[in-house]
Amino acid sequence: MTAVAVNRGGGRPSKGLRKFIGFRSPEPTADGIAKVAAHKGLTVTEYLLSVVEPKLQEDLAALGQDDYQQELPIRIAS
Repeated sequence: MTAVAVNRGGGRPSKGLRKFIGFRSPEPTADGIAKVAAHKGLTVTEYLLSVVEPKLQEDLAALGQDDYQQELPIRIAS
């Protein structure tokens, strides 16, 4: 039997499927992140996502450009 989460009108709406990504940072960096997130009224996760997402999209777009690169039609001299 599988448990199914049902929102019965209470609580906040789902943000969709999530995957945990954890990493360690120097203590001053972690403290700074928590301070900025609190000042902006965000959770640490929400703040980090807002910072990482634009760079990730840029990097993914750059990776996608490699897929469209074609070999130049250069004939080998014989």
